[in-house]
Amino acid sequence: MNHYSKKILGYTVENSSKPVAIGDLLKNAYEKYKTNLPIQFVTDAGVENVNTTVKYFLETTNFGIKNLVVQKDITFFSSRIKAFNKIIKHQFLIPKNLETSKQLLLALETVIPTYNEIRPQFLLQGNTPNEIFEGKTIDIRIYKSHFEQQKALKITKN
Repeated sequence: MNHYSKKILGYTVENSSKPVAIGDLLKNAYEKYKTNLPIQFVTDAGVENVNTTVKYFLETTNFGIKNLVVQKDITFFSSRIKAFNKIIKHQFLIPKNLETSKQLLLALETVIPTYNEIRPQFLLQGNTPNEIFEGKTIDIRIYKSHFEQQKALKITKN
């Protein structure tokens, strides 16, 4: 997740937290969204984030990505990923009564684009994560219209 825009840059479905899965996610997101701006990879100290696989990838990027570990390198953490997980689970996945990882993966193929491109975010003043990621400035005037569009979409789908 891009911390500023809240855009989901990549995801995977695994049976457990594996260092190689996190390494692959990082590599894919890095290749897809390359930038000349400094990149900070903010994580907790879990073994899936702090390990030789991830460390090797971070050290071998042409630009270099700085890994900041919460409670070690930084004292603050807004826990946007936890908020994201809660939203995805409670608003999108639990109502679907998914039973298999295949069903979960299929659901995420529509959930992630909805989250990134359609669902307005309160903290982004009505913009979507994709709009902010692409550089759109926050404009309070469109705040209400985004929510009206989202409400109409939900009514149509339900």
